[in-house]
Amino acid sequence: MLSPKAQLHREITIEDALNAPILAWPLGLYDCCPRTDGAAAAIITRADMAKSFRDDYVLVKGMGVAANPGTNRIRRDYDFVHYDENVSAAKQVYEQVGIKEPFRELSLAEVHDCFTITELIVYEDLGFCPRGGAKEYIDAGAFNLEGELPVNPDGGLKCFGHPQGASGLRMIYESYLQLQGRAGARQLKNPKFGLSHNIGGLPCEGTTATIAVVGR
Repeated sequence: MLSPKAQLHREITIEDALNAPILAWPLGLYDCCPRTDGAAAAIITRADMAKSFRDDYVLVKGMGVAANPGTNRIRRDYDFVHYDENVSAAKQVYEQVGIKEPFRELSLAEVHDCFTITELIVYEDLGFCPRGGAKEYIDAGAFNLEGELPVNPDGGLKCFGHPQGASGLRMIYESYLQLQGRAGARQLKNPKFGLSHNIGGLPCEGTTATIAVVGR
């Protein structure tokens, strides 16, 4: 409701979500993001050139990419409640930026919340909370707009829909606005690092994960 560019502007209650039609048990209508059309573009240049365009530019601090060849379906040790690609991409970008405790050092995160269950798994894969601890962190409000690590302050795919290739850049755009202090009613106080995470594919059939951290 705080994002003027969101596709879906309709406030719902917890009861609405819990009583929604089931699409694929236990996921209901509001557990799944809508497909949509959309586009996104960004101007990227070297840091030493950026200042010639504007003073409030945002820096790409690190990027991580990982892919799976689709071998999880034949692994005997795979539990189907984590993505190795998320873990690997996160490790890459945290090392580049020098982040040791993402829950405490990141100012905000935009994660690929195609389904509610996916978002919980991502919390744990990216080290925002311990394995199996996502529920407790959510109940404590840790990922709310006023929480210790706001996640998807723009509403995520649930309200923007998923225009495939444009989603990732839309996530980075939220960090861009936050770092510039231009996020309006959802503006966070003095953000330093914003993380954007995107995945594609299925755990058992091969997944690609991409993570970027931007900062001032």
